[in-house]
Order: sequence, then C-alpha cells, then structure tokens
Amino acid sequence: MAGPKSTDGPNPALSYLWLLLAVGMLWCVSRFAGAAIVERLTSLEDVPYAPALAAFVLIALCSFASAYATRGTPIPSFVVAIALGIAGHALFAPIVADKTALGAIVSGAAAIILFSGGLEITLREFLRLLVKVSLLALPGVLLTGFTFSSVLQGLSQAMGAAIAMPVIILLGAILASTDPAAIIPVLQGVRFKDRATKDIVVAESALNDVAGALLTTAFLKIPLVGLSVIAAYADLATPEYYRFLALQAGYGVIAGTATWLGLLLLSLIKKRQKARYGADQIYFLAMPVAAFVGAAALGGSGFLAAFVAGILFRTEAHMAEIERFFTQVIDGLAKPAIFLLVGAMVDPGALVAYAPVGIAVALIFMFVLRPAMVFLMLGGYILLPNSPRRLSLRQLAFFSFVRETGAIPAVLLIPAVDRMTGGTAGLVEIGMWVILLTLILAPPLTPVVARRLGVAE
Repeated sequence: MAGPKSTDGPNPALSYLWLLLAVGMLWCVSRFAGAAIVERLTSLEDVPYAPALAAFVLIALCSFASAYATRGTPIPSFVVAIALGIAGHALFAPIVADKTALGAIVSGAAAIILFSGGLEITLREFLRLLVKVSLLALPGVLLTGFTFSSVLQGLSQAMGAAIAMPVIILLGAILASTDPAAIIPVLQGVRFKDRATKDIVVAESALNDVAGALLTTAFLKIPLVGLSVIAAYADLATPEYYRFLALQAGYGVIAGTATWLGLLLLSLIKKRQKARYGADQIYFLAMPVAAFVGAAALGGSGFLAAFVAGILFRTEAHMAEIERFFTQVIDGLAKPAIFLLVGAMVDPGALVAYAPVGIAVALIFMFVLRPAMVFLMLGGYILLPNSPRRLSLRQLAFFSFVRETGAIPAVLLIPAVDRMTGGTAGLVEIGMWVILLTLILAPPLTPVVARRLGVAE
C-alpha cells in the first residue's frame, strides 16, 4: 500500500501562482507606472546613475522570482525570465537603450556560460568525440542556418509577412546552435547508459555556440542587402572569409590557453595555501571575461576563447568552493540577466504580430530540420559494425530531439539589431518565438525521450 505523499517538495500549484503573480505584477507596474518611475530616476541630478542601479536591483528581483516561480514545474527558469523581461519592458528601457552597457552585460554573461560549458567535459573526452562533435557543430551549423533561412523565406512569403532578406539570413545564423546553458541543467538528473551520449550533446552545444557566433559575425561583415540566401552562403566560400575564420579561431585559442594558465596559477596557489579569500572567487569569475576581451583585442573569437579556457581547465577538490560560487553566479545572475534583457527588447505587440510565422518556423526547425541535419551528419556511424565509434539509431533519434536554443543566440540578437543598417522588423520577435518554443517544449520532454528511447535508465 502506498504511503502518504511527501509534503517537503514544492507545490506545483503554488509555483504556478507565483509565476502568474510575478509576471502580472511586473506588467502592471511597468505598464501603468514604468515611464514615470524611469523619468523620476533619470531626473535625479545628484545620482545620475540611479537608473543603472535600479536596473541591477530589478534583474536581481526577477532572477529570484523566476527561480521560485518554476520550482516544482517543468518550465525552465529562463523562460519565466523572458516573460518577466517582456512584462517589464518600460522599466528595463534605460539599460536596453544603453547599447554599451547592454552589450557588456550580455557578452560578459555569455563568456561565463560558455566557460562553464567547457568545464562540463574533459579535454580527453572532447578529443575522443571531436570528429562527431565537429560534424554537428561546423558543417551542421552551416546546414542548419541555410535551411532555416530558406524555410523562413518560404513561410514569410506564404503568410504574407514582410521580412527583409538580411533579417532572414541573420536569423538562420543566430539560431543555428543549441545552448549549453539550457541543455546542461536538463541532463544533470538523467543517467545515460553510454556516457558518450551525454558528452556529445554537451560538447556539441558548446562548440556550435562558437560556430554560430562566428557565422553571425561573418554575415554582419557582409553587405546582405540584395543577396539571396544562396548568394550569402556562397560569399562565405572566399579567401577573405577563410582568413577571417583562421584569425578568429587562432587568436581565440591563444587567448583561451593564456586564460587557462591564469586559472592553473590560481589552482596551484590554492593547493599550497588552504586559507580562503573572497578574492579567489572573483579571480575565477573574471577569467572567462578576460579570455573574451583578450581574444577580441587580438582580433579573435571571444566566445571560442572562453570555451577553450573551460575545456582545458579541470577543477579539483580544493577548488570546490570556488566552483560552487561560480555556478551560483551563473544560475542566479548570468543566465537570467541575458534572458531578461533580451525579453525586454521585444515589443509585445510585434511579438503577437509575428506569432504565426515564428511558431511555424520554430516547429519545423525542431521536428524537421534538426533531425534531418543530425542524420545527415552522423548517419554513417550507424553502419559501423562492432566498432566502439558506432552510434545507434536510438542515439541519433535522441540527438535529433535536443534542440534547446537559448543564451548565446539571445546574445547574438543584440549586436545584430545594433549593427544592421536596414530594417530589423521581425528579427528579435521571430528569434524570440524560436527561443521560447525550444525552451518550453524540449527541456521537460528531454529526460522522458531519453528513457523512452532506451539511451537512459
């Protein structure tokens, strides 16, 4: 006979009530008093930085609310963070309008997240899976970006949505990658029968974030007006682009390696000296940002540098407290800040207007384009009999379902909006629909799909 149900866990009904109250209250304050609050803060001559301080407090409060609103529910906290960002549109306006501050916040947070993605897999495992991961993260990203843009172009014409071709091309590049910030928490409670299944998903999500960032950066340097999707991708097959890619990758690896040496120094110090200082945590936290800035200063990829530093460095037992603080910063500040601010960039009216094409392309993206890309890139591994490198049909089906798109694509929307010279109508709105649907549908079902396919216990 079953015993009484435990009351120690969170109550799902109460969590949903928290969610509705948090989003509803913020919307009411922002809608009816947001402009007046911002105007009052801006008018404080003795404290001209009051709007920035208020924005920091609001980010912290929304992070707290999103964490508690999703306890006991299958909804990821960053989905609620997006909803809170949209609801607090007017209150976040000062920081969204400051492109320098906005870029610094989201880029720094993205560097930290990519660094943590590198920490999730050892260098040995990464090198063992390098060919498979590279197929998904390099030609796979190109194929995903191209097919996404092609489908979006067809849907926009069929539905009568006016979307400029540069927006269509950029959305494919921006949304082509999966996201370790979304995938890693989902997989933490899943016991895989073959560790390589998890490692391939995690390594792909980290590496293809870098590939997606490089592809987006390349397109931002190309005059896209007047180009078709085919012509834009053909322009990538030039000596200038190959040189750009080599510089981005080379300097990114150099900056990441230098950052790893800085982290190794901290590890050696803490191994010899047991005293604990708050400066240790701050040093560790600053390293991925230093990798990002160092690579950018050299002309390389800051995202690649942060990932390389993470994958080279291994945290040992004497670093456990520092790593715990680092994880708390990611969960409590870095992730919610990105999703809140990108959500705040969205005009709710425009989001509704682009809902039909945004939802349609997101569903095709998840359930048609992603599986087609995975089977095209890795299908040959099914045919390897009695080989340790062989992949099963069930594994490929699981890889096909993993399509969370999150923090880094959200970050890439910001420079795209800032640097595009033509119209950007639909860029953030369609991007947000794809991010929202992949984060709402995939994370709750990923553990279930893994068990049903037999790749997890």
